[in-house]
Amino acid sequence: MEQNTPFWKKYLDFKNLPLDSKVFLGVIAALLVYVATTLPTIIKSFTNKNSISIDGTTYNIEDLEKEKPQIYVKYRNDLASLLKESFSQFAEAKILELAAKQEGLESPDDVLKKGFTATEPSDEEIISIYNQYKNQLGDRPIEEAKDLIRKQMLMQQERAFAQNIQKDLIKKYEVKFNIAEPPVVRMEVPEGENPTTGPKNAKVTIIEFSDFECPFCKRSQEVNRRLRDKYKDKIRWVFRDFPLDFHPNAMYAHMAVNCAIPQNKYWEIFNVLFDNSGDLERSNVDYLVTKNGLDKTKYNQCMKENERKLVSEIQADIQEGQKFGVSGTPAFFINGIFVSGALPYEHFEEIIEKELN
Repeated sequence: MEQNTPFWKKYLDFKNLPLDSKVFLGVIAALLVYVATTLPTIIKSFTNKNSISIDGTTYNIEDLEKEKPQIYVKYRNDLASLLKESFSQFAEAKILELAAKQEGLESPDDVLKKGFTATEPSDEEIISIYNQYKNQLGDRPIEEAKDLIRKQMLMQQERAFAQNIQKDLIKKYEVKFNIAEPPVVRMEVPEGENPTTGPKNAKVTIIEFSDFECPFCKRSQEVNRRLRDKYKDKIRWVFRDFPLDFHPNAMYAHMAVNCAIPQNKYWEIFNVLFDNSGDLERSNVDYLVTKNGLDKTKYNQCMKENERKLVSEIQADIQEGQKFGVSGTPAFFINGIFVSGALPYEHFEEIIEKELN
């Protein structure tokens, strides 16, 4: 009895195949062998992009995110900021081109100058500027500096006019950024036994690592106060010491403010030291803290007898901060979300509002 040969068996019977079919299958087989031998190299080539090799082991972005989330967050934030800045420059040039075409102007630069009329500065205004910046002008006589000041004031008028034109154009042409937000990465940063203000059950906790001698930290205090004034009991604020090595007076100032804790004067002294951030020599720190309410005898005793303990506690804060990616000041963790630098009020407000809602 004759049986039908299975379809697949006919094609696998290589000996009985026509020549052209043999050639075709041979080419396919060679191609498969080539792909099989080169695919690992291709895959490796792609996976090695945006990676680092250490002692023969390759680490990629996923490893960075998993093992060092604080560094990964900074990378994503920096990338988003750079992308927004790049789009901003593109948009600025594009809307000027559109405006110039619409208004029949020869050059996009003409858009920013259209309608501008300079106002000659008065002698009184020039003298006021001269007195304010006399040192930067090399103490040259007013008569020599007058023309330079006049030109600078006229240029400033033109820049201010151009900036207002740009703002109007952004509204007119509806510039909107559509940039993916960096992923939210939270870190479990402990409060430790550090000074706090605000209730423990607040929905938002902000841990600040800062330095009394850091000018950026001083600048951020105005933003910090505004946030505390607005949100009141909705946020809890924790301060952790992070005096930087290159600020010679910072460590002593941090020791001094910690000696205000036993006298229940921490936040008063905290504000005093930041208000005098540029003048924190030891003698002045001692003067400031006692002038503003600390008992001199108790303060001196604290600084002398607890010096080693104070330094140890401050260094523990520094090490803790470094563990979570703090390398400069100020640095903040808003419910564990890392924010680096003295950023505008609106940046913090946006994060806090999201956390509250």
